[in-house]
Amino acid sequence: MKMSWERICAVIPTYNEADNVEPLIQGLESLGCVDWILIVDDSSNDGTLEKLAQLRSEYENLTVHVRPGKLGFGTALKEGFTLALEKFNLTRLIQMDADLSHDPSFIPDMLSKQADLIIGSRYIEGGKIIGWNKRRKITSKTANLLVNTLLGLKIHDVTSGFRVYSRRAVETIATQATSVGYEFEIEAALLARKHQMSIEEVPITFVDRRKGETKLKTREIFRFLGFVLRNIQI
Repeated sequence: MKMSWERICAVIPTYNEADNVEPLIQGLESLGCVDWILIVDDSSNDGTLEKLAQLRSEYENLTVHVRPGKLGFGTALKEGFTLALEKFNLTRLIQMDADLSHDPSFIPDMLSKQADLIIGSRYIEGGKIIGWNKRRKITSKTANLLVNTLLGLKIHDVTSGFRVYSRRAVETIATQATSVGYEFEIEAALLARKHQMSIEEVPITFVDRRKGETKLKTREIFRFLGFVLRNIQI
């Protein structure tokens, strides 16, 4: 669990997650350790914003920031990090997905660590994946192998988007990250290493989304690969 003096903010990007936001918010609120929830929504058109409006009337610590359209996963997180620093006196920040693939019940274990970057890992002892076919698993493991081989990060699950950051890490990433898409995960880890921040991994169970569509498109994969190649350690 978090320390008594800590103030925790969860930042969650959303786009068309009408079926998922209510159970996600309820799960976070039930923990009793998340002080603020900041949703960064890219103008969802499936009823997500209406659901969030209803939830805001129930939970005073829920803030919804609506952007003008789909501007990229990485830019949503960077904007969310910046807003969280401006609005809340946070000591740590949780990053997670809105599709219920990241179970809030793992957050207390993650908060029990005191590293600058804590990664919810599918690929260390105790971690696992539910709902992926063999091809998805091979693709994910290949991406992690590629990143670790070429960039020397030595992180088992560097592509995981379930994370806890120290305030120092949030400030660094908010001012220095330039990623537009899912390569944000890699850049955040690179910035942590560059600034000699501590990194730990905690085992989680990742559950593939049951409702809605995956946001990972072919262009995101090419952007990811381009980022890795541009940042090869020579």
